[in-house]
Amino acid sequence: MAKKLKVNTVLSEKSDNFIEKINSEMYYQSDFSSDSFDFNWVDEIEFACPYLDNIVTNPKVALIKEEDVVKIEKAKKVSVASIKNLSKNTHFIDKIDEETEEVQPSKLLIERTEETFNTYENRFLFTLVYNLSRFIMLKEKELNSIEIKDEKSLEYAATTNTGKERVYVELKITSNQLPDNESDGSKTIEERINEVKEKIDLIKRFIYGWQKSEMYTSLEKANVSHVRSPIRRTNLILKNPNFQVATKIWDFLQSFEDPKTSNLNAGLDTTGDNLLKSILDDAFLMDFMVLDSISISKRKQKKQIAEYAVIIMKQQIKRVVSMLLNSGIDVSDEDILNIVIDELKKERAKAEIDSSEIKERFKSAIDEYLDKTQNYL
Repeated sequence: MAKKLKVNTVLSEKSDNFIEKINSEMYYQSDFSSDSFDFNWVDEIEFACPYLDNIVTNPKVALIKEEDVVKIEKAKKVSVASIKNLSKNTHFIDKIDEETEEVQPSKLLIERTEETFNTYENRFLFTLVYNLSRFIMLKEKELNSIEIKDEKSLEYAATTNTGKERVYVELKITSNQLPDNESDGSKTIEERINEVKEKIDLIKRFIYGWQKSEMYTSLEKANVSHVRSPIRRTNLILKNPNFQVATKIWDFLQSFEDPKTSNLNAGLDTTGDNLLKSILDDAFLMDFMVLDSISISKRKQKKQIAEYAVIIMKQQIKRVVSMLLNSGIDVSDEDILNIVIDELKKERAKAEIDSSEIKERFKSAIDEYLDKTQNYL
């Protein structure tokens, strides 16, 4: 007859005391582990390049009117503005023919209409291309200077007491990347860096083409000033799809960590956070439960392990629910129960299969024994 599931209050209090009095430290170090390296920036920029190229190859120009007073022999065209200006500046009149009343000026105002790339939108793109060029140059230097190790290590030490005994643990885990022929198929850090370098080459070709464009060289020659944040949201910048992507890249570069202050060579070096350390604290408790359950009497050991298993289940449900809630995941009673029930069904089915195999083997052995005994009857 199966025993009922119940909590051993003595062991439960012992475990609670164990967790409450833990004093633990955790240290984690990673040198360029492939799962801790962030290359999202290159994908963002690569995606934006065709949109920026659309703007550079089809730039908007503005018409400007320039006025100048020149000697009459240099004036090729007389406009309404020329006549108006002459009437206001009679000292430009050289002489007037008394018979014909024809006016002969010595100087005359002329108007010139010219196209210019010097618009706010073009200066915005000019500045963006300049910033992109510097950003990519710095990133490329960082990638070339990386010393790839791809090593991780975790150290954990803790002490506690159960009220009757002091318990101490030291743990160190290290991991190294497998050789290419032993890996699970995921890309190595070298492969990922090479992919990034290929994308950088593509981006650099875009930038080189933009810097040689008529718009860019014209603004560079005019020594226009760079625009600064916040970007002025003109109609063109707000409504044009290409400029919408351009502003996203602008904001992305503004929010991205300054490449000059980023220190990729430092890897990841941390004492960890409370959540990770609490998981290791729970593992420390389970290790102690194993130690505390070891006994010469197998029956006593099995009983203690079963009683500790109930406490482990309570502790882990509490920990998992807390982790999910702190991560912003909505957890309902039904969700938890469904997971527990599903795992319970799997384990019961597995136990039934194991039990039927034992029964079949026992029956086969008995039949074999009976067959042998028939020869002596």
